[in-house]
Amino acid sequence: MSTHSLASAITRISPLIRFVKPYSTDFSFINCACNSASRRKRFDQLRVFSMASEARESSANNPGLSAIRDEATKGYIMQQTMFRIKDPKASLDFYSRVLGMSLLKRLDFSEMKFSLYFLGYEDTTTAPTDPTERTVWTFGRPATIELTHNWGTESDPEFTGYHNGNSEPRGFGYVLGEL
Repeated sequence: MSTHSLASAITRISPLIRFVKPYSTDFSFINCACNSASRRKRFDQLRVFSMASEARESSANNPGLSAIRDEATKGYIMQQTMFRIKDPKASLDFYSRVLGMSLLKRLDFSEMKFSLYFLGYEDTTTAPTDPTERTVWTFGRPATIELTHNWGTESDPEFTGYHNGNSEPRGFGYVLGEL
């Protein structure tokens, strides 16, 4: 199922992407959404190429892309992406068991009735045990996710969920993971 989403995402990203002759013998099949005949293809046997003469990722093909980092922000990282969740039990199960992420830090704000769960692909055995030091350590990890749970949403029958960004007003598109 996840490979269907990956093929679909690749198709949306660039109409110039084409799949060419297989070069491997692995048998991981998908229905290739970008193939008009929708024939079964071996996804991890397919090479992806572009019609562009220069790499599509080069700064020449991407106005505004800089290879030189601003001196004032050297050492900065993209630290986290936040998702609002309805049920922490179901969400933590998915991110830890299915995706293999570790809970780096949990912060509860009882006066405002919400909790934050920070997850990432880090070895938590190296994390500090002191709560303050652990918070600093967590905020120094690159590319983590923050799950925000507003208390009570998991059992509120009136709660219909959060806006997914794919209906009006449009905003958020999707998150893609490698499985």
